[in-house]
Amino acid sequence: MKYTLLEITQDILSNLSSDEVNSISDSTEALQVATIIKQKYYDIISRGNLPEHNQVFQLNASLDSTKPTLMSIPDGIGRIEYIKYYDTNPLDGDSFSTSTHGVNTDIINNASNAGVPIPGYRYIDMLPIEEFLSMINKFNPSDDTTQTYTFSDTSNGYPGNFTFLCKNDRTPQYCCVLSNHYVIFDSFDNTQDSTLQGSKTMCFGQVVPTFQMVDTFIPDLDVQQFPLLLQEAKNLAYFELKQQPHQLATQEIKRQWSTVQKNKSINNRPKAFDQLPNFGRRTGRYYGTRRFDEPQWQ
Repeated sequence: MKYTLLEITQDILSNLSSDEVNSISDSTEALQVATIIKQKYYDIISRGNLPEHNQVFQLNASLDSTKPTLMSIPDGIGRIEYIKYYDTNPLDGDSFSTSTHGVNTDIINNASNAGVPIPGYRYIDMLPIEEFLSMINKFNPSDDTTQTYTFSDTSNGYPGNFTFLCKNDRTPQYCCVLSNHYVIFDSFDNTQDSTLQGSKTMCFGQVVPTFQMVDTFIPDLDVQQFPLLLQEAKNLAYFELKQQPHQLATQEIKRQWSTVQKNKSINNRPKAFDQLPNFGRRTGRYYGTRRFDEPQWQ
């Protein structure tokens, strides 16, 4: 069963032998407890990696033709698992194609028709910053297919202007994340757009939900996770308001965390065999980011 912020606050105040309230704003202590609930709510989201907070989203485009490969991460995104970009020009020479194998059975890619690429979303490889910058710095500025632009990072209060290189004749293949906010890509296709488009991105990752300090607010958690939130908040409230630990709540927290980790996914939970370490040889730079049946870049 899910509970409102007021109901959780009333439950904890009752355990503290405090005065009854009809709203979290009725007393200073009630507001303190509600704040503790908010704190533990974000703690659970951060530690739990709960699947209900993972979803598909799009990046923000710069919409500046002088910075064609610059995009940014929307507010409220806690983690990015992967980025895809929609290739509207699969004949630009950088799209995937069906390859042949030295066996009597070839793998047929369902995303293409007899080896002819079709428009669709392509995976973008997210590289470490140093590796990405080293790669784009090898572009030849004198080539007609290479563009330069000035990038200014003001997110941390230390502004600086830097010259970045990018290709203008193909859909992006690589990117890196700067300052946990900017996403820099290696290329764009100027025959399709003058700059990368947010509407053509497809990202998957964690969206951090907001917490509202109102009586009727219901925390964005599954039913199974509400006991954990209650016990975590109760334990911290006892320590901060009564200056003593709640031993029973501490024991219950351990049990609840174990239950949450086991049952947080409704489906697609790995089997026991799949959770064993893989000590086999890892081949290919796409290991762990693509399935065997996903389209790959040349």
